[in-house]
Amino acid sequence: MTTPPGTPDHSTPAVRRIGDWVAGLRRADIPKPVAEVALSCIVDTLGVALAGAGSEAGVLAADVARDTYAPGPAPLLAGGRLGMEGAAFANAAAAHALDFDDNSYAGFVHGSAVVVPAALAATGMAGGTGSDLLTSVVAGAEAQYALAEAVGNGVYHAGWWTTALFGTVGAAAVAAKALGLDGRSAADAVAFALCGTGGLRACFGTGAKPLLAAQAAANGVRAARLAARGLTVPHGVVEDPRGFARLVAENRFDPAALDSLGGRWRLLDPGIDTKLYPVCLSAHAAMDAVRDLMAERRLTAGDIAAVHCRVPPVVAANLTYDRPATAGEARFSLHFAVACVMLHGTLTLEHLSRTTLADPVLAALIGRIAMEADPAWNADADRARLAPEGAEVTVETVAGERITRFCPSARGTVARPLSAAEHAAKFKGCAAHAIGPAGAENLHLRLQGLELETDLPSLLHLCTMPAIHDPDEKPS
Repeated sequence: MTTPPGTPDHSTPAVRRIGDWVAGLRRADIPKPVAEVALSCIVDTLGVALAGAGSEAGVLAADVARDTYAPGPAPLLAGGRLGMEGAAFANAAAAHALDFDDNSYAGFVHGSAVVVPAALAATGMAGGTGSDLLTSVVAGAEAQYALAEAVGNGVYHAGWWTTALFGTVGAAAVAAKALGLDGRSAADAVAFALCGTGGLRACFGTGAKPLLAAQAAANGVRAARLAARGLTVPHGVVEDPRGFARLVAENRFDPAALDSLGGRWRLLDPGIDTKLYPVCLSAHAAMDAVRDLMAERRLTAGDIAAVHCRVPPVVAANLTYDRPATAGEARFSLHFAVACVMLHGTLTLEHLSRTTLADPVLAALIGRIAMEADPAWNADADRARLAPEGAEVTVETVAGERITRFCPSARGTVARPLSAAEHAAKFKGCAAHAIGPAGAENLHLRLQGLELETDLPSLLHLCTMPAIHDPDEKPS
């Protein structure tokens, strides 16, 4: 029987289809709106990575990278230069250390924290330009999101940490693109990356989480380097009875999700959520609801007797610390996040400190906050789609009033995007932790013209200037 023209060939293994698409992608193929989102991802990730380079996890990763990996020309944000694997490892840890990096609902993946550092290292090592960097970021992001979508979000709900799981695919695709691998070799890289991938959500709230992102970045880059040197891997690693779909995804795999590579861009749909607050995105909707209610009713923290937050199960599963003792635990605490908003009107990097955690006033407010997971949240298909990490918040005032607010999507999500000014302010505020306000301003200006850059080492040099401090201490 003859296959009609234009019919997708699902007999071709998934990783070969991804490899062929990555190898064939050209800058001219990327629509302007997609390129704009990719640039935003690069800028935002570099900003949060600069702030995260001085964190405990960022410093640890850089120290281990210097001890482990070969020297080379790729800069570490925390100082020094290594080969592409070492730089990808250290800089990915920095990018995810503060949990301030972006997210996509295509697989519940923090895609940019892995893809952007891998692209910076691989493109720089290959002597690429700013335009090459952007193209490789698009290749890696779309590859990992498409595969994540093909196996569905059930992987995340089962306990796999999808950033580590799929990030290595994105990093392999990035490096394959930067190194100019053909479709077969790019598929070998993705296949090898998949064969060794993994990550558990049990690590949330600890330094292991950003280090798993770092490991994904380094493993993906290494997979591409091995493929470039002739490593061959069976391309059926997704579909094989002993492979990825059966072992990790309980046989959930829709090959049609790969048909739209280069047609439907995941960077636009479902898009990228950019964080306004440096904590797990699961807390943001409740924070916004409380913040808005307090502003509208002109309430102070002292006016509020109790806050009850009804949330989807995934939010409760992510935010497991009701009395956080460390900054890492605070990033996964709805109670801390809402109390911070009540007391300070917002939550910034400066609030993730020992001083804030020890504040007895904040501790008292935490005691007024309750979180309830609603098992029926996803029974309504529209609500599950429109408010995957939403919140229904009821505030009880000391005067006896009860006010309820439903927030389906937080500020910074695709439904409520940040303005250009908010994006710029976030970048400059984060980058200033490492390179000072003037350095942050200069770097932001250069990044706006990224595609005109022909000297990436010169641009990246701006990211590794004066001393980086520990963001767990309030800046002077």
